[in-house]
Amino acid sequence: MSWHEAADGNESAGERVPYGQAAEAPGDIGATAKQLHLGQRVQAHGHGAAHGAGTVETVAVELGVVWIREDGLGERKLLDLREYQVHPRDPTEG
Repeated sequence: MSWHEAADGNESAGERVPYGQAAEAPGDIGATAKQLHLGQRVQAHGHGAAHGAGTVETVAVELGVVWIREDGLGERKLLDLREYQVHPRDPTEG
């Protein structure tokens, strides 16, 4: 069950948080858009798997999304914070 679905102990409820509240996800499952900043190193997880690491390039708090520049090939990736958990990384990590 993702964080934006009802968490009343009934996973089948499937109720979603209103779109404007996407930036207010519980802090224990990843950073919110308000907690992320340009140049920050992050790791993205979603659907039970790691989905890349990179550097924050753009944060759209009102939309609940973040663009990162992925490590390695340097591709840009759009992450919807209702679908992905984005965790800040220690700057000393490669």
